[in-house]
Amino acid sequence: MNIVIGGGAGFIGAPLGRALARMGHNVTAIDDMSTGYRSSRDAPVALVRGSLEDPKFVSRVIERALPSLYIHVAGQPDVRLSWERPAWDNQRTAGAVLGVLEAGRMAAIPWILLISSGEVFGTAAGGGRLPLSEDLPLTPLSPYGISHALAEFSLKSLTDPHTTRQTIVRLSPVYGPGQTVSGEGGIIGSAIRQTLLRSSVNPPAIPGNGVRIRDYVFIDDAIEALLHIISRDGEGVFHVGSNCPVSDREIFLEIGKILGSDALVNYHSKTFLDAECRILGHRRLTEESDWECEVPFSEGMAKTVKFFSEVIQ
Repeated sequence: MNIVIGGGAGFIGAPLGRALARMGHNVTAIDDMSTGYRSSRDAPVALVRGSLEDPKFVSRVIERALPSLYIHVAGQPDVRLSWERPAWDNQRTAGAVLGVLEAGRMAAIPWILLISSGEVFGTAAGGGRLPLSEDLPLTPLSPYGISHALAEFSLKSLTDPHTTRQTIVRLSPVYGPGQTVSGEGGIIGSAIRQTLLRSSVNPPAIPGNGVRIRDYVFIDDAIEALLHIISRDGEGVFHVGSNCPVSDREIFLEIGKILGSDALVNYHSKTFLDAECRILGHRRLTEESDWECEVPFSEGMAKTVKFFSEVIQ
C-alpha cells in the first residue's frame, strides 16, 4: 500500500513507519518536527515537513502520495501540559485531525486510522469493570482527553463510512527507548530522569499518593499491535494496553531496583484531576488476531532506563 503517517517522525510514528516500509509498503511521513525526530534508520520513509492543521498542504501531500491508508498519530503528547494550556492542546490534537479531514474533502482518503488515547475515559468509565470495553461512552476528564474525544467524534461525524473506512486505536501509555521525559509513557520518563539526577535539593517525587494505576505498553508491543490491526484491515475501535496494572509507586520502585538504588521516594500534591485506575486491555484485538504483549514490564523498564542513562550521559 501507499501509506501516509501524520506525525510520522515521532516516538510512535517513526518506528511504525520503518516497520511498514520493511513490510514493503510505500510510506510518507508528515511532521512539523516541533517534537518529532529523525535518524538514518528512517531512510525508507519519505519525510514531508509541514503542519497537519493546514488542509491545503495536507491535500497536496495526499494527491502526490495517493495513499490507501492515512494513519494519524500526531498530537500534543503531555496530559499535564494540557491542563496548563487547554486551548493550545485542543488545537494541536483535534485541530490537526480537523485539518486532515478537511483535506480529505479535496483529496479522497479511502481509509483513516486514528491513534487515540485511554484518556477519553474519566473516573466513572465502565462502572468499575476492568478492562474497559471498546463500546463504552466517552467521558473525558482532562483537556487532553477532551481533545482526543473531539478527534474521535470528528472522524465519525465528518467522514462518510461508505467511502472512508474508519479505525480508532486507543492506546494505554506507551513507553520505551526513544520516548521523551514528559508526555509519552505517563510518568515513566519523568520518574527515570528524576531518579538518575536525584539530589537532596530535588529528590524523586510521585504526584499524588502513588496508587494511580495504568496498564503500560512497551513501544515494540504497541507497534506490533498496530501492524496486526492494519494487516487484518481492522475497522471500528480497538484498545491496546498490556492488561497488567502498574501503580506510580511501582514504577519508582522498579527504577530503583534496576539502578540498585534504595533512595526514598517522596510524594507531592497533584495539581490536576486524574482517573485513579484505568486499564484498557486488548480484548477485541486478541479475539480477532494472535497478538499478545510480549515484553514484561520489568524488561521494558530495564531497556528504557538504559536508554535514558545513555542519553543523559
